Amino acid sequence: MNLLKAVSLSGGWLVLAGVLIILEILFVYEAMMADMAGLQRIFGVFVGVAILCFAALLYSVSVLFYGWK
Repeated sequence: MNLLKAVSLSGGWLVLAGVLIILEILFVYEAMMADMAGLQRIFGVFVGVAILCFAALLYSVSVLFYGWK
């Protein structure tokens, strides 16, 4: 029978999640500013980087919860 036990999170995972969230908010803000200024190419770059940050955040959470290697 599998028993679930509580495991505490290390500080590294919390720091990684915090940095990725801050970077994503910053990139989305910069994308909005580029869109308001009419700079569509720079808007696309910032949206792409924000999507990559979100993907990295999702991957790190999946590794944390599911233990994929």
